[in-house]
Amino acid sequence: NFVNASPIGDLSIFFLALNSVLKIRSSYGKEREIFLKDFFKGYKTLDLQEGEIVIGLSFRKPIGQYFFNFEKVSKRTYLDIASVNSAVYYRMNGDLIEEIHISGGGLAPVPKYFQKTCDFLKNKDLSDENLLKEASEILLSEVSPISDIRGSKEYKSLLLKQLFFVHFEETTV
Repeated sequence: NFVNASPIGDLSIFFLALNSVLKIRSSYGKEREIFLKDFFKGYKTLDLQEGEIVIGLSFRKPIGQYFFNFEKVSKRTYLDIASVNSAVYYRMNGDLIEEIHISGGGLAPVPKYFQKTCDFLKNKDLSDENLLKEASEILLSEVSPISDIRGSKEYKSLLLKQLFFVHFEETTV
């Protein structure tokens, strides 16, 4: 999923939300690490040099009061590519969002990590009734989906916004 760089790869979206790190080895045996969110440079373009291969993936084990949710919308129930998929990981300290990572697929040329939305939500009070509405507007401003066989750009934007709210409904109930 990662090296294919598919903008709708389920595993890419899942592990982006966990703020995962890829371990890469060159043909000379030199190793380096890079955050998965920095690995995707453009459509089918990666931060992978000639002779390098991905040899591992790691992420910190979630601790404390944390929540994780992955959602996928596709035309068929099984074995189908996503129209839009999205994941969120966040850790709370009381009502404050201490850490958050949000990702989405089918919305950009690469699997998307929503940096601006994460920055906005960090250290905010989740009990604020307007917070998620404001955040959803930032989220939508970070992508410009295209219309294709999986849906129109308007449909994909609507799906993303709905999935964003579902993440928090699923994890706070």
